[in-house]
Amino acid sequence: MLLVAPSARAGNHSGRGDFDFFLDSASFRGKDGKTLTEVSIRIPGRMLKFSQENREWKSHVELSILIKDDAGKDVVRRGEKVTFTEPNPQGDEDPISFETVIKQFLLAPGGYWISYQVEDLNAPKLSVMGLVKSKNKTSIVSRARLNVPEIPDDEPSFSNAMFVWDVNAHESGLLKYRPNPSRIYGLYRDTLTVYVELYLPASMASSPTFGFRSEIVTPGGDLVHATERSLSNPRPAGEGMATYPVVLREDLTKVRAGRYSLYLTFSLDGNTLTRVNSGDFSVAWDLRTWETPRREYLAEARFLLGDREYKNFVSKAPGEQERELDAMWKSLDPDTTTSNNEVYDEFMERLDYVNAHYSDEPVAIYSQRGDIYLRYGPPDEIIQDVIPSNYETLGEAEKVIDNPYHPLNMSSSGQKLYSVPKTRNTLAGEGSTARYRPEDNTSVPYELWIYNGGGQPLLERDRVTELEPITRFLFLDRDGHGVYKLEKSSSISNK
Repeated sequence: MLLVAPSARAGNHSGRGDFDFFLDSASFRGKDGKTLTEVSIRIPGRMLKFSQENREWKSHVELSILIKDDAGKDVVRRGEKVTFTEPNPQGDEDPISFETVIKQFLLAPGGYWISYQVEDLNAPKLSVMGLVKSKNKTSIVSRARLNVPEIPDDEPSFSNAMFVWDVNAHESGLLKYRPNPSRIYGLYRDTLTVYVELYLPASMASSPTFGFRSEIVTPGGDLVHATERSLSNPRPAGEGMATYPVVLREDLTKVRAGRYSLYLTFSLDGNTLTRVNSGDFSVAWDLRTWETPRREYLAEARFLLGDREYKNFVSKAPGEQERELDAMWKSLDPDTTTSNNEVYDEFMERLDYVNAHYSDEPVAIYSQRGDIYLRYGPPDEIIQDVIPSNYETLGEAEKVIDNPYHPLNMSSSGQKLYSVPKTRNTLAGEGSTARYRPEDNTSVPYELWIYNGGGQPLLERDRVTELEPITRFLFLDRDGHGVYKLEKSSSISNK
């Protein structure tokens, strides 16, 4: 008799938006022909805004869950508000402090699409526009695939594997284990812990033990670690199925960073029933992987990689990303005989400055001024001005972009009158001469950055040698809200 395995592995996903959260699912034997599917999310505490209420610190979030079947019909549509409580305001600074929510659904076997949105009701968006429009921080997993397997009532079978952070033997039900939807292990949790259930009919109770083998395998199929176990067979008291919970713990201290698959093999009376891939997980040992928010961590890769390479990088597991990012920085180290990587140190200094000064976007590195600063370093000159204090100044700045030797004659140069327009400025969607009309009563700031000699690029691709030695960038705040966009740049920056 063969052990029946779920038809598809559960998958884990990352939320996209203003902060990170992770989603995973696992299916277990239910009732009435349906499967009990547990959907868990895990939100890093530092991603949420906690406010003091009486003597406690609380974060209020709104959860919205939508599950559709393959025909497009709503199967689950639910929204609710949840409150997380911490004993002190510093709890959210702990890199391994997480808030976890588990939801259970009885679903018929088949394919579904799940969307899961988390809105932090305590915190507005970090961007200036988010503050202006009073929008809260929000993150979402949109249309992730959810495959619910069929788990029969009369055949030996087992559930999906649930990757967990730890198991509390003194609790029961949902409190018994804390899921690990990110499936990341290593630095702060060097033991892979997995919960799985076996379902055995009464006819199999005659054998006192059964064999259980777990294997950790690389994406290329190489065996990294294997453990053989002999487990006592639960003897059903009567007819029907017996549920046998199994908790696996595997030491990962000798496993290098990367992505791995967990294979489970069950055998009875010396005969193998089945061997299945129960899911993928990551091993990460770098402090940045654990303590740097994912959006900022990906920003490093975005700085280093081209569009195609970055898209491939994002699709990889955190452990793989750690290995690849580490290799990229090592390749840029100008002197491998020293303990420091001077290029990386300079990047981090620039990143600190960008984070402190250019918060146009939730992650400053994604702002256009932040990107230019990281690539070329501090400008040799920054000219700040506002129109219509002097209507000709923006035109003068644009001429400097095309001709670096054009004389600057800006009577209001140096002013920082960043006032909000009384009327909508006419820079968007109208003729080029519209920006100079006094009747618009527009006050629009801009910045002109000038680099003599092309700046100080960290990457070879940004080192461009031309006859023209001066690089110029013109940033414009179209709405007067402090969000600067690159309006125009010299030929060097367009290469």
